[in-house]
Amino acid sequence: MSRLNPESEYEALHYVIERLAETYPFVDEVHLRELAADELAQLDGARVRAFVPVLVERRVKERLATEPIDAV
Repeated sequence: MSRLNPESEYEALHYVIERLAETYPFVDEVHLRELAADELAQLDGARVRAFVPVLVERRVKERLATEPIDAV
């Protein structure tokens, strides 16, 4: 497994969760996984899968920015 060159979408999403956990240490990792899973489900029909992990990460960050601090 390589952060810079993941072999699969699953592996790339694993690294997305790791980066989010590092960036948002005050957010429970279970909550981060739930948000990522929700965003992944939203992108289920995407034809170009190469960008899905990047989009998931971006959308989770956007959602975290709008959540009240006590909710995370």
